[in-house]
Amino acid sequence: MSAISDALDAIREAVKLVDEVKRSVRQLADLAIEVRDIDRRVARLEGKWEAAMDFNRISVARLASRPVTDQDPKL
Repeated sequence: MSAISDALDAIREAVKLVDEVKRSVRQLADLAIEVRDIDRRVARLEGKWEAAMDFNRISVARLASRPVTDQDPKL
């Protein structure tokens, strides 16, 4: 009877482990979705940053090429 009891305990433990693995797989899938979402957000921010840097470079170049006079109302 002890061997049957041990076998049943082993089966119960195996079922518990399978449930834990399934739960871990679901959690990993959820994390993968979150990582993809964060990656998209970072890529969007990188694009905005690059656009801002390009705009700044153009603005600085435009200001540097402009002649400076005492009558310039924008200075």
